[in-house]
Amino acid sequence: MKRKIDNELLNWKKSSLRKPLLLQGARQVGKTYSLEEFGKKEFKNYHLFDFMEHPDLCEIFKQDLSPKRILRDLSIIYDHKIDAVKDLIIFDEIQQCPEALTSLKYFAKEQPNTFITSSGSLLGTELSSESFPVGNINRLRLNPMDFDEFLTALGEDKILEVLNSISFNDPLPEPIHQKIWTLFKYYMITGGLPDIVKHFLENIDSPSEGFTMVRKLQKELINDYIDDISKHSGKIKSVKIEAVFKNIPIQLARETQGVKKFVFKDVLPYASRYSSLEAPIEWLIKSGLIIKVPVCSKPQLPLKAYSDEKKFKLYMFDTGLLGCMLDLSPGTIFSYNYGSYKGFFAENIVLTELISEKNRTIYSWHRNTSEIEFLIEHNGKIIPIEVKASINTKAKSLKVYIEKYSPVKTVLFSGRGKTYKNNSTIHLPLYMASKLYSII
Repeated sequence: MKRKIDNELLNWKKSSLRKPLLLQGARQVGKTYSLEEFGKKEFKNYHLFDFMEHPDLCEIFKQDLSPKRILRDLSIIYDHKIDAVKDLIIFDEIQQCPEALTSLKYFAKEQPNTFITSSGSLLGTELSSESFPVGNINRLRLNPMDFDEFLTALGEDKILEVLNSISFNDPLPEPIHQKIWTLFKYYMITGGLPDIVKHFLENIDSPSEGFTMVRKLQKELINDYIDDISKHSGKIKSVKIEAVFKNIPIQLARETQGVKKFVFKDVLPYASRYSSLEAPIEWLIKSGLIIKVPVCSKPQLPLKAYSDEKKFKLYMFDTGLLGCMLDLSPGTIFSYNYGSYKGFFAENIVLTELISEKNRTIYSWHRNTSEIEFLIEHNGKIIPIEVKASINTKAKSLKVYIEKYSPVKTVLFSGRGKTYKNNSTIHLPLYMASKLYSII
């Protein structure tokens, strides 16, 4: 599957400032696949060393962290002739071997011409107590597939061309909008985890069977994430972390008028304060499993200065898993018939699309009964984004915001297929969220 990260990997290879690369991301976002495809396409040879599959590899790093000796021993033990200047080296699941992670520092200093990459779960690399090679690595973040990548995987290149060429003066014909909307609902169900998308593609001629397989895989993966929580945090801490993780979809679905903020008292009866759940929430954020959206009291730069650490919204990192955790059947999501509750679904998918395009903090604004789902900073300006799940584009909160702050630009996403400007407001279909930064 072609991913946008491919171009970033190629830029890394060509960079004169190249350091050992650490590709991070939550479990199952496609880190290993992307590095292997990079090795196949851009190098004569590549060498993959998987610390999860072969834990004995760690022994090689215990003697010392000399890059020359490490490569020599890897070459001998695994019968790989390694060219330290021309080949790509991949340390896969590097969080399983903290010494290997530390060794990247010495590769940067002693063998800067070696093309060495590594992949690591955020659970391990971010939360490890071992020495981290700060300042001696390049880091890239891989998120779940966005809608563009999903379309590419489906072979819908013509649809992608249409989305890339939409202009405000040339609205989409209704049949084309309906085609894209159908594919977007497929994406809502599957989410963007590559292995799940792959299994859906294998059954795309029978979508109902494909969705059944998707749900089965999603449930298994959620259980795997919960197992990881216990593995990396210990039994006592894992109780709170798991409770927060499971509670986020419930809180998202509960609010029919938009997600105001995360309510601590709803998680555990004995943990009703921010201080009780701060560490579990931060743990989940660092793991990449959830996304935190701070709530601002005033939309001024820097947005961080006007946000309260105790007021924020929490979303799932993958909308497919969100639907699974709420037991929303694929048929219900596809029919788009779950009442006002579908608003939280639209919010979550717009957020993940924005995050996939730019890995940066996104904020929210809330005052009295008015709420703007998202605020982004772009070219020194704050742009408010309101999200409507349906074709109804009456945006009372956006009107309040405009009257009070007179923003240069505002954005309204909805279920409509029209792309147009109305005064300062840019109207876009939900499925164009990943295009926002190129449009504004």
